[in-house]
Amino acid sequence: MTATAGHACRTKLETTVCVEMGRQKLVHEHRSLRFRVRDADGNETGYVPTIVARRGPILFLVEPVAVISRPAVERLTGFLDQHSPEIVLVIVAPDAKVRKVPPEAYDEIYPESEVTQMTRRIREQDPKGIVPPFEKPRPAG
Repeated sequence: MTATAGHACRTKLETTVCVEMGRQKLVHEHRSLRFRVRDADGNETGYVPTIVARRGPILFLVEPVAVISRPAVERLTGFLDQHSPEIVLVIVAPDAKVRKVPPEAYDEIYPESEVTQMTRRIREQDPKGIVPPFEKPRPAG
């Protein structure tokens, strides 16, 4: 675990996102919210977003994901199906893995090399405006 500007980051990718958000003065929190997600069998599991950035009533939940696992994809997909449209689920993944994340598992996705653009996009979101559509990359294969 690394301390970045008073934030406890658990991974290198999370640290990269946190440092850039700090550089752009985007106020954010780590692991500050808790959600319940029901799986296909009706069982509930917890979901704690890694980074939360608030833009008025719009919540950006930023998940730095270095390894794409089936349980993580199922939890994120279930979360999107069950929670508010005023929540934007953003994935940051290593450049080579972006196209391997199924589009149903996120609202927006950015390669690690575009963390600066992702942070700017969140920072510039009008808190009273509509979240613009995001063009999802085509999945690999």
